[in-house]
Amino acid sequence: MLKKIFAVFLAVLTALPIIGVSAFAADAKNYIITNPYENVDWDTWGAYKTQLHSHTNASDGYLTIHEYVQKHYDLNYDIVALTDHGTINKGWNIAPETVPLLRYIKKERTNMAPIEPLTDEEYDSYLNGTAVSETRTHQNGMLDVPKGIELNMATPIADCHLTGYFSDYGQGLAGVYGDYETPSAGVAENGGISMLSHVGEYVYTDKDSADHVGQPVDDYYAEKFAKIFLDYQGSSVGMGINSATDAHTRCDRILYDQILQKTIPNGVVPWSFTFSDSHNERSLNDAYTMHLMPSLTMDNFRSSMENGEFFSISHYSNGVELNGMAEMPGYEDDCESKDYMSDDTPMVTRLSADQENDTITVEGTNFNMITWVSNGNVILRETDITDGTATLDLHAELLDEPYLYVRFYLTGDNGICYSQPFVLNVEGEEFAPVTVGEVHDTPYFLRKLITVLDNLLFRFNPIIWMFKYFALGYNPLERLDNPY
Repeated sequence: MLKKIFAVFLAVLTALPIIGVSAFAADAKNYIITNPYENVDWDTWGAYKTQLHSHTNASDGYLTIHEYVQKHYDLNYDIVALTDHGTINKGWNIAPETVPLLRYIKKERTNMAPIEPLTDEEYDSYLNGTAVSETRTHQNGMLDVPKGIELNMATPIADCHLTGYFSDYGQGLAGVYGDYETPSAGVAENGGISMLSHVGEYVYTDKDSADHVGQPVDDYYAEKFAKIFLDYQGSSVGMGINSATDAHTRCDRILYDQILQKTIPNGVVPWSFTFSDSHNERSLNDAYTMHLMPSLTMDNFRSSMENGEFFSISHYSNGVELNGMAEMPGYEDDCESKDYMSDDTPMVTRLSADQENDTITVEGTNFNMITWVSNGNVILRETDITDGTATLDLHAELLDEPYLYVRFYLTGDNGICYSQPFVLNVEGEEFAPVTVGEVHDTPYFLRKLITVLDNLLFRFNPIIWMFKYFALGYNPLERLDNPY
């Protein structure tokens, strides 16, 4: 009898692991991973170094157009967007329509010196890669992104900037404090695309303070910007999360995560960008994007920008996530200590999302740590990576949690590489839409007030017309239907 009882007891013990595994298998979620890099052919596509936000002395920079193009060429840029304040880039070989008042206000930078566009012959040499350079190793030429501009060029109280591309909108327009909506709409209506710039400069009046680091951003801002991405999807493609040395943008990644939690359930994923916002030679290489494309063409570039097929790179990062885990331990905002002109920053060389096993595997170079972020918090950090490979197991890290997405960044001795978000649907479940209402804030009413005042008092005032023509550099007669 005792033998039979003992045999039954052993049988139960043996079965328990099987029962546990079966129960786990029955309860485990099956993730459907939306991989923004799904269409990338890692064996044949190239990674093209791109600058999406930078300046010359045509607005408030130090460099002439000629110097600007040559120095980006020397730094192995493949794609460059010239985005001067309120000044549409018509091509590096064409002198732009400037905003004289802005150049004068910033004369300590511009010196009101000649702008010096390229000759047609010089322009062709940069486009086809035959221009002379002592440092360039790329064999191809550079793409000149058409009609780049920094919008809201002169908003009072705080900078409220965004950049536009492929659009004729914005020349000479000063902008209204906090009004990102009007220029976003203007670029969309003119067939272009736009990107919100260093929004931390608007969100925080003390933009350089570290007091806000690791703290959630007021939900008003997440609501405001999420609404723009929802209203102008396909045109307003994303926002900057790390600009220049990251002094002004250290909290923008937290805001970005808060925005994602409002847009993803509504079917929209804004992409994350990095850029130098350079006004001088020293900052040209602080941050940039690496666009993945089958070949270096303007159509491919625009497609990669719209579809998130790029990684965002910076030499600097000073923020922390909401749960207090520092992004880059030991990294300081010390420009002189960094080899900021080098390209040995972390970069992804191959990436795969395994739908069957619910894993994401990353291969890359120049990194020794990977950090995975979801819903604003670090969910996993792997340090001391030596083989250039890391894998996230969704079941190990996300089981039983309502995560909308994951994104990662690679960090190494000389910088950081941010990925785009991977949306995570659970098989058999749907996201509950998030209500993002109309934002009737102070900028909204300011815009309405200024529109009324312009129509009643200023629109046909010859003094105002002369100011717009000579100080802002545009003809009001051409803007009677849309003065903004």
